Amino acid sequence: MEMQQTATGNAIVFTNEARCRDCYRCVRVCPVHAIRMENGQAHVVSENCIACGTCIAECPQNAKAYRTDVHAVFEWLQLGLPTAFSIAPSFAGSYSEWEQKRIPSALRAAGASYVGETAEGAYFSAHATTTFISQNPDQHHICSACPAVVNYIRQYAGEHARTLVPVLSPMLVHAKMLRKEFGKIKIVFAGPCVAKKSEAKDENAKGLVDAVLTLEELDKLFELCEVKLDQCEESRFDGQVGESARLYPLEGGLLKTAGLKTDRLEAKHLAISGFDTLQEVLKSMPVSAKSQWIVEPLFCSQGCINGPLARKQKTLFEQREAVLDFDSMNKTSEPEYNLELDLSALYPPRHKKNALFTEDQIQQVLNAIGKYSKEDELNCMACGYNSCREKAVAVLEGLAEPEMCMPYMRRMAEQKFEMMIKHDPNGIVMLDDKLHIIHMNPAFRKMFSCSEALVGRQISYLIDPDVFEQLATGSEQLIRKTVTYTNYNLVCHLMCYALPGQNQFVGIFMDITALQNNTDKLNEIKAETVLQAQSLIEHQIEMAQELARFLGDHTAKGEVLLNKLIDSIQK
Repeated sequence: MEMQQTATGNAIVFTNEARCRDCYRCVRVCPVHAIRMENGQAHVVSENCIACGTCIAECPQNAKAYRTDVHAVFEWLQLGLPTAFSIAPSFAGSYSEWEQKRIPSALRAAGASYVGETAEGAYFSAHATTTFISQNPDQHHICSACPAVVNYIRQYAGEHARTLVPVLSPMLVHAKMLRKEFGKIKIVFAGPCVAKKSEAKDENAKGLVDAVLTLEELDKLFELCEVKLDQCEESRFDGQVGESARLYPLEGGLLKTAGLKTDRLEAKHLAISGFDTLQEVLKSMPVSAKSQWIVEPLFCSQGCINGPLARKQKTLFEQREAVLDFDSMNKTSEPEYNLELDLSALYPPRHKKNALFTEDQIQQVLNAIGKYSKEDELNCMACGYNSCREKAVAVLEGLAEPEMCMPYMRRMAEQKFEMMIKHDPNGIVMLDDKLHIIHMNPAFRKMFSCSEALVGRQISYLIDPDVFEQLATGSEQLIRKTVTYTNYNLVCHLMCYALPGQNQFVGIFMDITALQNNTDKLNEIKAETVLQAQSLIEHQIEMAQELARFLGDHTAKGEVLLNKLIDSIQK
């Protein structure tokens, strides 16, 4: 996973643009479509995001990042500031048994003043939930321990916000307990949940939690502090955890801790997990409260042990078993003290203004991507939206781009390819495994004086099939050669090849007839020039020989005359 040091505004989750590869996976998996596509880059819309972390866990390029507090916590520890840690009970599913026993010592070695379990607060949060439910028997109740669920209901299912049990989550209850006990102290929560980072900034938190670490960040903190688990001694957490409170991260854990019926066949007590199931329950929940529903929802499938930032080193079954084993091996007596703390919370709906668009506006977007009728709306969901109309609305909202429609882009690519083949000056022919013509472009038809009527006929009807037969036998995969087709007064540079896995063959014919003719003429000129040069050389040799002979005769005569002159002088 990719961690980031800072983020703009109040953003919890955002995109590392250098890694984003235009795959639309985050658009497909985001349960609330809080992703804006712009020039092929996916941007998280923070005001729409519920911080569930699904895009972080699902991004194949690790392009989704989250705000990290690990360096701030490291600085507090280095400065020696009093710091208390609240460790989520789901941690047991991510660490082995020997690691679980050493984490308290490791945090103390890093400088922690107090290392407790969030399950301490879960016990009191559960019983406050029971009290509220018993005092309000004439309405439905949705338990409010999961911040991603609370965020979703408040922002996207506001009509159900009134059914959220107005009790603080275990994290905030435990933080209140620590604040009451220690006063001015830094409080750090650690668990596999990204949504806890948004909950710590919620109006109900009121600065109770100073930092939230994922388990990935917790490992990073040990690294920064140069603390190694295998070099730490075994020790226990501080504090006292009530009965079953460590089971909170599992389906039904809250109901069991609260003392409510958790039988899977209990009609009105539902322990559910996963976004799809949550949506179905919200749609199915009757308006009338004559038969009271009590729903314990967890946003992540199978609960917090499958959180987006859990250390996925075990199967879900093994993680569930580890949480149960950790609870059974660390049983303590029931807490005896009375909190005397206000554990109430407020979860009013967050009114999100939805833009309204006319049918004409939606149809214009659909028309722009070639969808003119209901039959054209494939609703394939390749773009990440459930239907073509939903995607068209997202385009109008500025969240999506028309080019995200895969069938449309494929059709456009095919049209461009067909246009390219159609206007290619080279002749192109495609054959099947029997060397029957499947397709030929206009340039090929012009070269070989044929028409579309020959589609389906063997290539031998037009030209010698020898090169294609070599491909068909598998003796050659690619052939390049210059071929003269005398019947068509044509010279071509031919390249033919087999399409892998298709049993089809392609031939590309480049007309070099004019070039060949020019070459022949050039060769003739060269040959004639050579002959003329040879004649000139022979003529020059003859002249040189004549000059040499002439000069020889004149030299001899000159010598005789000179000798006579000398003799005369001497006399």
